[in-house]
Amino acid sequence: MPNLSIFQGLTGRPGSPTGGSVRDMIIGAFGTTKRGGPNTRAAAESLGVSQRSVQRWIAGEDRKQRNAPRSDHLSNLRVKARQAVSTKKGRKASLDQSRQRFAGRKSTKLTTHGLQGPEGGGKGYSRVRTVSIELSGGDVDAMFDAYERGGDSAVTDWLQQHHSANYVPGWTFENIDHIKLE
Repeated sequence: MPNLSIFQGLTGRPGSPTGGSVRDMIIGAFGTTKRGGPNTRAAAESLGVSQRSVQRWIAGEDRKQRNAPRSDHLSNLRVKARQAVSTKKGRKASLDQSRQRFAGRKSTKLTTHGLQGPEGGGKGYSRVRTVSIELSGGDVDAMFDAYERGGDSAVTDWLQQHHSANYVPGWTFENIDHIKLE
């Protein structure tokens, strides 16, 4: 199962592409607008319904599902949301807004929180830690490329290599609870 915190941290999408509410799946699959709301236009185009229908689905969650999506639309939404995190094409589309947001920056601060630390020959140096490092613009692109290509495992491998080369030799990540780019 994909690590939701990695998806949310890299894409900037607070929704849950692996299930949950209709609103969360729409945000997870289609992102947000400039104002921060779910991108109902993109959802409607992809799902073959009107934008107003998607808006009703979201509003219906607070109104005892009077305006719940039909089962075929809900099933299609679940598939699209799951694909946003589990397929190369979906991850690429999910990263588009983040790529635009960080394009042209000379450096970006990356913060990771989770069970991590240097390899210690079995001595157990991994702890729950929060580590912040600066990434160059090229590093951010490389990290996004790794996530796009192979998902959680590929970006974790990339982070280990980058931290080992630029932070502490032999740095490992046993799990990532939170990741943030700023």
